[in-house]
Amino acid sequence: MNDLKFTTAGEYMSSPKVYEENIDYELTPASDNEYGWNVRILVGPFVETVIRFGNLAANEKEGHLSFNFKVIQSPDPDLTENDESLQEEAGKILNSIIERGLKDGSVLTTERKKN
Repeated sequence: MNDLKFTTAGEYMSSPKVYEENIDYELTPASDNEYGWNVRILVGPFVETVIRFGNLAANEKEGHLSFNFKVIQSPDPDLTENDESLQEEAGKILNSIIERGLKDGSVLTTERKKN
């Protein structure tokens, strides 16, 4: 998986779509990982595509969140993590998950240990 960089929308973008759990995507437990969650996309060009996020890291100096993900399944057999439109969609969904989680306390943040 390649690390991707995601920066929330700035002034150069129109009002971004706000993604909502169980409307735009749903979280389902990963059957092969007791701590993992899959994200099934429910609307748009990647409907029924299932992805799983990997590592997340905030880079305060550069002002972005780096993340990676992989495609678990998709109706499009040629769809991969390298698809830029899917990368953008994944970033927007991840932003929604983090925002909701920080509000309701279901997302915990920890400091990265320095080597």
